[in-house]
Amino acid sequence: MANPQKEHGFTPIANELLEAIYSAKFNSTQLKIALFILRYTYGFSRKEHKLSLNFISRGIGVSRRYVSHELKTLINADVVTVVSKHTDTEARV
Repeated sequence: MANPQKEHGFTPIANELLEAIYSAKFNSTQLKIALFILRYTYGFSRKEHKLSLNFISRGIGVSRRYVSHELKTLINADVVTVVSKHTDTEARV
């Protein structure tokens, strides 16, 4: 990240959403998860996307177990919405 420029890619985030994120009382892992989800949804012009715990875990450098715990916290707080349940072969959103 020596010279980050918009021309090299960016994630458009609505101001209201960004303000809600920086105003929330997230711990560092919850913030990483929220930003990661934004990157793989809004960053690719999507409103939802299937993301596995392993994918999130590898992406933010936090153990799968802790990601699972903190993601449940975000879901219970209505920060993250589960659109479809995960199965053994598919990730949840």
